[in-house]
Amino acid sequence: MLNRAIAMLGATLILAAGGCVGPVGMQRDEIHPSHVVVSMLDQHLNQLNANISGLEKRIAELQRMPDTPDPTVREIRALDLAGWQLHQQQWALQRDHFRLAQDQLHRAQGEPGQKPQLLAQWLAHEKEYEAALEDFRRRRYELERKRLQVEARVVERYLR
Repeated sequence: MLNRAIAMLGATLILAAGGCVGPVGMQRDEIHPSHVVVSMLDQHLNQLNANISGLEKRIAELQRMPDTPDPTVREIRALDLAGWQLHQQQWALQRDHFRLAQDQLHRAQGEPGQKPQLLAQWLAHEKEYEAALEDFRRRRYELERKRLQVEARVVERYLR
């Protein structure tokens, strides 16, 4: 069952990342699937950390921008800020998810007798994670929709 979960996670990560690189110096038939997944998780964690750091800088820049007397422009900035913060939270959730996956795989390698418990924990986590991601998607969609409406009002106002 854990191998099925590893395969599902591996397939998900491959689809999300568009490919992976295995450990250097090992032949393909020498690589255990869990090692490939752990390597992929390392890459994803590094990328997420870089993305989160970059987003933190963009958020700080937006917060330092001088205020404007135009309430609609202020609303656009507030929506942008809320969207970036939400995206940052989503990436943090994904980072935590990948860290948990990594931890579960390491524990399974070190304690094979714990695989059934680890699988049960993973499956419970996966359901919560999917629900949380869906919530982020819904909230981001709402922010994007609202921003487009406000942006259209600004353009219409200047075209009149």
